[in-house]
Amino acid sequence: MVGNISNKAKKGQVSIRLDSGSVKACFPRSYCNKGQIKLATGISLVNGWESKASQLQRRLQIELEDGKLDDGQGNFDLGRYQDILREYGLQAKLRISREVTTSDSQLPPKPELSILEVWGMYCDYRKHDLKETTYRLTFCTYYVNYLESAIKATKSQDAIKIRNWLIENRSVIHVKNLMSQLSKAYQLAIKNKSVTHNPFDGLGDEIKVRGSQGKTREEIEIETDDDLLDKSKAYTWDEVEAILKYIKNYPAKSHWYEPIKFKFLTGCRTGELTAFMWCDVLWSKEQILIRRTYSSRLRRFYPTKTARGDQELIRIFPMPKDGELWSLLKSIPQGEPNEVVFKSKGGKIISDVTLSRSWKGREGQNRGIIPALIEQGKLFKYLPPYNTRHTFITHQIFDLGRDEKIVNAWCGHGEMVSQKHYQDIVDRATQINPELPANQQAQQQSEIDLLKQQNRLQQKQMEEMKKMIEELTRGK
Repeated sequence: MVGNISNKAKKGQVSIRLDSGSVKACFPRSYCNKGQIKLATGISLVNGWESKASQLQRRLQIELEDGKLDDGQGNFDLGRYQDILREYGLQAKLRISREVTTSDSQLPPKPELSILEVWGMYCDYRKHDLKETTYRLTFCTYYVNYLESAIKATKSQDAIKIRNWLIENRSVIHVKNLMSQLSKAYQLAIKNKSVTHNPFDGLGDEIKVRGSQGKTREEIEIETDDDLLDKSKAYTWDEVEAILKYIKNYPAKSHWYEPIKFKFLTGCRTGELTAFMWCDVLWSKEQILIRRTYSSRLRRFYPTKTARGDQELIRIFPMPKDGELWSLLKSIPQGEPNEVVFKSKGGKIISDVTLSRSWKGREGQNRGIIPALIEQGKLFKYLPPYNTRHTFITHQIFDLGRDEKIVNAWCGHGEMVSQKHYQDIVDRATQINPELPANQQAQQQSEIDLLKQQNRLQQKQMEEMKKMIEELTRGK
């Protein structure tokens, strides 16, 4: 028998939840004489999995209350459960997992938890303090896939073997981050007395994250805001012009000209590009606002990312009239305030996956923008779409001589200053033309200040003359 279903009154509910790194169906203890039954569902941790889980939960609850999960001999009917999964397009390796009690109603000693079980507990613990995209995509999808692949390849739970396999086969920066999070997961498990030691303690310390030179394309693709001032991760402005010229003159790629130029001109992230709406364009103030991002995988809008997770600031970016950014946005037919500015060929929100494919191409299919320019000798290295951000920042600081704090206010990178001083920097940043060198801007500003001073002097002289005339008139 795999667990007798009792004839007690129907109590409790079927639940479907994340357990040990996977989605499982948990049947109430009151239904089984030998403990709670947990079964794999085959639901993948991707966009919309909670909706699928909710549908399955309602179906299983009805089946259980109608007695249809009893095989007629008092056993849980695995065959019926598998049929239900197939109806929902799911498939899972079924193995009864249950908490068994001893004759004196005491739980027997628990065996040492597996890595995935520790990770699952940690994910549940971090669920409410992580951004939804980080929790669902990074913690519950990417990292779980990393661990499952490493455990399967090494056929072990040995932390060092898993670490070394991941370093050789996966993105180094992600492996370093994962080792750090695993160490924290085990620290939590030790605190909860679920395990006795931390096998991942310090395993990420010796992992060196290299610069873009020497990395594979896949390694480069996952770069974040680390080393934004590293010139090896940026294109020169001459290379930028070559990229834009190629896109504009290539009919199959020309629809990418406006969004990619926008990225180079503002240093915005891809999610911020796709979420940019017409209501964010302030023509009268000659400014644009960067205030939201879009996750194409979760199909949701979120507040913008900042250097500190607890701060969500609307970034103000100057758009001088008749400048490059102004002219670019004027060239696009204006839509409704709540419409996104940049759309796909089909008129939908741009997918970062589609952008990436056009940028780097697909092996054996179409040639990407950057590989084509490398073949022509106009570029000498591959960098992902995200590094348009690195390019803008290094261009502003190293080529145009811009103050790094000003660039930070525009792009939201680096160490965030206090809210009070941030506003002071923003006020200053909005008065600066990002398309002019800093020294030329300073010269223009000096000339403007001189003109203002001359104007004040003239006004003062005019007021004095007016006063003299009034006195002479009164004297008559």
